[in-house]
Amino acid sequence: MPEIVAVIGATGFQGSSVVKALSALPDKYTVRGVTRSTTSARVSELQALYPNVQWVAANLNSPASLREAFRGVDIVFGNTNYLQPDIINKIDAGDLDAEFRQGQNMVDAAIAEGVKHFVYSSLESPTKVGGPEYRGAHEPEGKHKIEQYIRSNKDKIAGYFVYAAFYFQNLLLSAQWDSAIGSGKDAIVFTYPLPADAPLPYVDIEEDLGATVLVALSNRSEYSGKVLAAVEGYYTGEELVRAFTRITGVPARYQYGAVPEIDRPDINAMLNFFVKFGTFSHHDWTIAKNSAPRPFTTLDQFWTKYSTFRPE
Repeated sequence: MPEIVAVIGATGFQGSSVVKALSALPDKYTVRGVTRSTTSARVSELQALYPNVQWVAANLNSPASLREAFRGVDIVFGNTNYLQPDIINKIDAGDLDAEFRQGQNMVDAAIAEGVKHFVYSSLESPTKVGGPEYRGAHEPEGKHKIEQYIRSNKDKIAGYFVYAAFYFQNLLLSAQWDSAIGSGKDAIVFTYPLPADAPLPYVDIEEDLGATVLVALSNRSEYSGKVLAAVEGYYTGEELVRAFTRITGVPARYQYGAVPEIDRPDINAMLNFFVKFGTFSHHDWTIAKNSAPRPFTTLDQFWTKYSTFRPE
């Protein structure tokens, strides 16, 4: 009988990747997509793509709604969105545990409903690795605190931890037409707040976060309590953009600069940590692509998929 898997944030980049991967295996998994609203346009889009997925509404600030969403569930995939207004406004008001409480609510609800396995999308702690100068990196600190809470309940629920690399998709969010090397709409500048020459880990989050979760679930005795890194390869910003031009023929350049939507001291502290220490500083973590049932999406394959992308 298929196991029931509740996917938190099922309409987002990470959650929808897990929905896609697990719903393709109906003999093994019945997917329950958990989202704040089951009537959104995004849910309708996913229902058309994955008609065998159940959809339920829940709020991470509401333990009762989470318990209802987890009723009868065997496995939970959980992730928290630091940049959603509900969290970020509380962080800005000094409530640094706003994200942690949402994670704690998920874990407590899962335990109360008898869920046996919890896959959590986490990050490592900058202060543990780099010291107090990174205490302002609230997002990874909050996620790591949730991870530690899951670990502290290992006698009640098995935890598996997925660490995602930077998304290839991030570059799409800040692309603009570039008058510096073109005229009109014939050249593109990709702006991102990472140095152009820094090799950093990247992944196609839409395709391969779900594949990473499948690796964890495929051998639970091996991966319980372990970290699996969702990464395809290491690239500089310049390499990412050269690949775009090579695949599409469109002139483009990479620009190291601020992106207004994420230009915040706490996010910059996190990015500075990743540049100095790397997103995956521990060499004993499992690189998921080496155990995945299919190859991860390469950079060239990603740009082939998005070959018609142009800024608005």
